[in-house]
Amino acid sequence: MTSAELAHYANVTDARHIADAFWRRVTSEPDTVIYRYALASSPSSARVWREETYQEAGAKVSRLAHYLKARGVGPGTTVAILSNTRTEWMLADMAAQTIGAIVVSVYQSLTAAEAGFILYDSKASFVFIENEEQARKIAWLKDNPCPIPEREDIPASYERLNLSTIIAFETISSLNGIDIVRDIVESTSLPSLPPATPAEISRSSIASYVYTSGTTGPPKGVIQTHGNHLTNIEQAAISGVFAGDGSLFLYLPLAHSFARLIYYVGYLTSSSLVLPAVIDHHSSKLDLASIARDIREGSATVVPSVPRLFEKMAGAIKTRAEGRGISNKILRLCLNNAQRHRANQAMGKPLGLIDSIIFTALDSVRKKVSAQLFGPNFKHAISGGARLDPEVNKFFDALGMTICEGYGLTETCVATHVNLPEKRRIGSVGPVFKWVETLISPEDSEIWLRGPNVTQGYLNRPSATADAWTRDGWFKTGDVGRVDEDGFLFITDRKKELVITAGGKKIPPTELEGVFKRYPFVSHAFLYGDGKPYCVMLFTVNDLELRAQLQAERVIIAPEDKLATHPVVLKKFERAVSTANESLASYETIKRFAVLDEDFSIENGLLTPTLKMKRRLIVQRHSKVIDALYE
Repeated sequence: MTSAELAHYANVTDARHIADAFWRRVTSEPDTVIYRYALASSPSSARVWREETYQEAGAKVSRLAHYLKARGVGPGTTVAILSNTRTEWMLADMAAQTIGAIVVSVYQSLTAAEAGFILYDSKASFVFIENEEQARKIAWLKDNPCPIPEREDIPASYERLNLSTIIAFETISSLNGIDIVRDIVESTSLPSLPPATPAEISRSSIASYVYTSGTTGPPKGVIQTHGNHLTNIEQAAISGVFAGDGSLFLYLPLAHSFARLIYYVGYLTSSSLVLPAVIDHHSSKLDLASIARDIREGSATVVPSVPRLFEKMAGAIKTRAEGRGISNKILRLCLNNAQRHRANQAMGKPLGLIDSIIFTALDSVRKKVSAQLFGPNFKHAISGGARLDPEVNKFFDALGMTICEGYGLTETCVATHVNLPEKRRIGSVGPVFKWVETLISPEDSEIWLRGPNVTQGYLNRPSATADAWTRDGWFKTGDVGRVDEDGFLFITDRKKELVITAGGKKIPPTELEGVFKRYPFVSHAFLYGDGKPYCVMLFTVNDLELRAQLQAERVIIAPEDKLATHPVVLKKFERAVSTANESLASYETIKRFAVLDEDFSIENGLLTPTLKMKRRLIVQRHSKVIDALYE
């Protein structure tokens, strides 16, 4: 970045803590818009877009900070936020940071017992909740002892939680004695200028506990300091992945560190935020159709997301291209032509004359597809949180839409590597951020990281901390990878998730599973083969995309028929498996498969809040199906 662009981030570089960086922006840029957000009554209703300036947001943060301080919140107090992403989440966090509290973010999709464990482990007694759905969880926790799982040398138990103060973002009828954030931030009895942040709060002070998604056991609270966060914002700024004068679309749950980074970039730098509408004021469940609409209408310049959104978008475009109408055929021609053009470019070969003419003629179609997905101001997307299938990235790249895949973990607070629009290598997670060291372990190719953004351990988990960090500060990620000659990091798999067959062959499952995400009718693919003579695969169906595809093929399946067992559907999966097996080593080939009649979801406990598969629980839930594949 140029020195002028970096000047936008100077307050982050010099700030003593997160609140200092925010209040500097309020003072220096009071009339600058900090965020825009949509208002709507349903996914299909018209949007009304509102915006707030730093001065307006600052007054709300100030009143909320005075409210919390009057109730005894101060340095070291843990304040929890149990909510989906919305403007009030950020106001609550910044108010708590202003008075030196520690914020623990809780996924809105967790059950009452799962949320209760985090509240207990972090000693949170002050809790912000979003709506009635979250209030019911708090009501259950008030009335029942919470089951606390075994961790390290502490046995499982049942504990009563001390929840002294509950503050809600929406009006609540199921709990008494709750204050509403709207009433607090609009109160004329509270000062619109902030209380002084305690002098003892510095860059080395704890700012947040962020809990891991718990794929291998009870979640662990990662201890993140003000300096960890501020350094990572500066690292992202220096990399150039966030435009200094651009806007970022923020819909990912703020309990996730990736979303927290986006929020802080929008709040503490010259970038601004765009947020989707809150459609349901009683439930925290995401409406993907509504979010997709707000991405398009909000038209941010940068759209950060997890891979699942891009996979679903690619699948929807492919399904639409299989239709029989004129517009469908034009789209199909555009996709095929664009992918030939990209393949020729990759090989350094010119496109044929006819294809070149078609490619030029269809430029408006490609731009229209981009605008329909991301809006007219879109520049690029950022993918994080999980591995993005390279074929999905190439698909968008062929259509002129850039996705910059990055890498980071909660323990590295958060990003450590990222591809840039002008410096990308599809299949990699990009070059390393400034001040971060990368080490590939010679023993097992595990990726180790060290730097000022890397955290120092887990809350209340000394053994886990000792296992994951070396004495000289290296964090052992658990991911296996390599760095190429140009410094691009490639993630090959999770160290603990390698499938080891009876013959001792080690197979990275996510790479094989990713092959099937290219088929729009596949929702999830799960490879199994631990200690077995051969590999099998469990599939779940993307019901909506599959029925649309079958309709385009003029295959009639009654709505009450189960897709998972229909002969036509099974034939589709059989062909997909056969095609995949052609390019696999013999020990990797999928000998048998099953199509499940339920999808993996957060609600049924088989996906984490960040949409990662809970492999151990999937095996437990579908053990009979797996056993049958080996009979």
